[in-house]
Amino acid sequence: MNMTKEKPQVKIHKASKALQLKAGTGSFTPDKVIKANRVIEENTIDFSELADDFLVKLLDGIRKAKAGAGKQEELLANLIKPVMSLKAHGKMFKFELVSSLADIVLGFLEHVKELDADVIDIVEAHHKTLSLIIKKNVTGDGGGSGPLLIAELSDACQRYYSKNPHNFISR
Repeated sequence: MNMTKEKPQVKIHKASKALQLKAGTGSFTPDKVIKANRVIEENTIDFSELADDFLVKLLDGIRKAKAGAGKQEELLANLIKPVMSLKAHGKMFKFELVSSLADIVLGFLEHVKELDADVIDIVEAHHKTLSLIIKKNVTGDGGGSGPLLIAELSDACQRYYSKNPHNFISR
């Protein structure tokens, strides 16, 4: 009886030439990783200025969605893009709560089939919450308020889903 374990078969997908041109090829040397970490840890960029741009775009997306000014895919994209940017940048600038909240709304929006007043209300409340967090410079996980805000937002999204499962794309 052969007791050697077979290694699982791994599929390797080569990146397209277009992606390689954009991102480059090869691996990172340890010193480059250390240098990149140092840049992130020691950055002195004011996140509020960057976040304000994303929040303005999100507010614009909310206004367009309320007016129904465009196709559903376009209206959703106008909400998803700034939320995605806030999620990505928040953690890098030590605003973990912003990233956590944006992650919840991003997951919610990515599964919505069509925007309705309740979806827009959730995104609008999210915008107001993030605006306040950034204005008050609440860094990190938000302390005692962070978990409460995360739970409230998660509950709002779950309540919407429970009442409107027909308006979600299952993946």
